[in-house]
Amino acid sequence: MLAQLVVTGITVALGAAISVVSAYQTTTGPALDTEQIVARMVARNQERAHALEGYRSRRHYHLDYSGLLGSRQADMVVDVLYRSPSDKEFSVVSESGSKWICRHVLHRLMEVEQENARPGARARTEISPDNYDFRLLRQETGADGTPYYVLQAEPRTESTYLFRGTVWVEGRDFAVARIEGEPAKNPSRWTKQSDFKHEYLCLDGFWLPAKNDTLTQLHLLGHSHLTIDYKDYRLTRAGGTDGNPAGVTD
Repeated sequence: MLAQLVVTGITVALGAAISVVSAYQTTTGPALDTEQIVARMVARNQERAHALEGYRSRRHYHLDYSGLLGSRQADMVVDVLYRSPSDKEFSVVSESGSKWICRHVLHRLMEVEQENARPGARARTEISPDNYDFRLLRQETGADGTPYYVLQAEPRTESTYLFRGTVWVEGRDFAVARIEGEPAKNPSRWTKQSDFKHEYLCLDGFWLPAKNDTLTQLHLLGHSHLTIDYKDYRLTRAGGTDGNPAGVTD
């Protein structure tokens, strides 16, 4: 039961993190309204995703559980091979800590990600007007001068594949740079609260996942804390051109 609760509690977070969005440098013009921001984000996402043929990367999964069943933790290092549009292969490099968590939770997370990467499944997790109502909350400027549009995203249906939260859209590339939220629908009556944070970064002209941080509170059973660090990307552009290895450092 613990495995099901932990996995369902963070499935929505992974669903939001798996899309690959290529960057397209542009300049900011007149002030945009919510509809215009979202339209540019969606159009650029659909158009530029075709520019990435695939990538190789390495991930570090770390999960801590504490509660009624005691305290357990597990780590897993995984190599990932992605081929556009929906093929993902995972190769486990190393495992440590709780074998039970590795086998029943972390391996299951990889299976869920493969399932959600399929074209039909991916449509139900896309950050688009088909799945969300958006509202512009404010505009922000990063420390380096980068502009961001901060949007409130409300799911159009109560689904465990969607989230309710805040989306930071990078104002030059119109790519999702950060998400903070919770599942649109409680994945289980045993789940009290599940909150996630995603960070993305631009590598060699593409926006890719950098870090996932998910905290799930369970009724009576305690809580779990999952982090996923995405590192050492090697990209392949459409046409077969390999990019230089790109690392993600702290």
